[in-house]
Amino acid sequence: MKTLYVNGRYLAQPVTGVQRYAREVVAAWDADLAGGLIDPKRYAIEVIAPRDVLALPDYKCIRVSRSRTNGRFWEQVELPLRTKGGLLFSPYAAAPVFKFRQAVTIHDAGVRATPQQYSRLFRTYYTVVYKLLGIGCRRIFTVSQFSKDELGRHFSIPAHKVSVVPPGCDYLAGVTPDSRILQKFNLRPKQFILGVSSRSPIKNFNGLASAWRLLAQKDIPLVIAGKASERIFAHSDSAPQQEVKWLGYVSDQELRALYENAALFVYPSFYEGFGLPPMEAMSCGCPVLVARSSALPETCGDGALYCDPSSACEIAEKMAYVLNHPEVSKDLQRRGPQRAQEFTMDKTASLLWSELKDFL
Repeated sequence: MKTLYVNGRYLAQPVTGVQRYAREVVAAWDADLAGGLIDPKRYAIEVIAPRDVLALPDYKCIRVSRSRTNGRFWEQVELPLRTKGGLLFSPYAAAPVFKFRQAVTIHDAGVRATPQQYSRLFRTYYTVVYKLLGIGCRRIFTVSQFSKDELGRHFSIPAHKVSVVPPGCDYLAGVTPDSRILQKFNLRPKQFILGVSSRSPIKNFNGLASAWRLLAQKDIPLVIAGKASERIFAHSDSAPQQEVKWLGYVSDQELRALYENAALFVYPSFYEGFGLPPMEAMSCGCPVLVARSSALPETCGDGALYCDPSSACEIAEKMAYVLNHPEVSKDLQRRGPQRAQEFTMDKTASLLWSELKDFL
């Protein structure tokens, strides 16, 4: 029997975009093993987690084991020793650099393309890691053609080594919305503008707040959900606290309720390898306005409206255009879900497995 080992570091971290990608891909593989789409007599999957994972997930078919160590030592020493002779898949680039029989997903080239958003230690470490992974990995996956081009430009990773497999965005479909968050923050349905992301400066929340101040509709508040990480980001976005409702980290149930009840979701990010939040919003039927930058046009297609992220005036004009024209809002509510339906986690997991099994 052939075994695929999975780097389980994601189990020890808060759930943001890359951790969600990892969790959903592994869950889809577990369902495929249980349903016979992956032959359980020929293949096994084992997730290897660091010691500091508090609760191991209970998969039906996938084995999960806890290691003896944590941190970089676990990642760079124990993990390759535990998987010696086998194929290791790392769902994001927290991967052992001297493990040559492995595949890894690198979501973007932000540490080189937008270095100002990261701490010096973080960007230095991952610049070295990406270059070494580009040399040693059997296969590198990324989430968009834009990111594939960026990995070649910034890290000289050969194009023939990189496969584009977009992530799915349908995981909120099975989540029951928790509308209590509306009462908690005094939000009226369809009467607020929403932003969602980690509070990195590259997400441009300052520009969004500036655009909101230019709007005539001050009775429609700007609401932003997301948590900053000072360990990763050099400094978090500092849009005026008194003018923005900062919700902090929210659960999936609360997030779906926010998407379903927002009048408009705005995402004026300067740099994205894919852009999961706008796709999540589109999948929930929320009208979406995104930046005309990086991977976002490739990702959102005709399901969103676009703006120049460097122009607060244009962001404000596009927000007002949607808010003041119900027919535009309804059209986006129709086109957004249609676009989002093209990206499912089952499809993502299937595409990844179809390539990974050839290296087992």
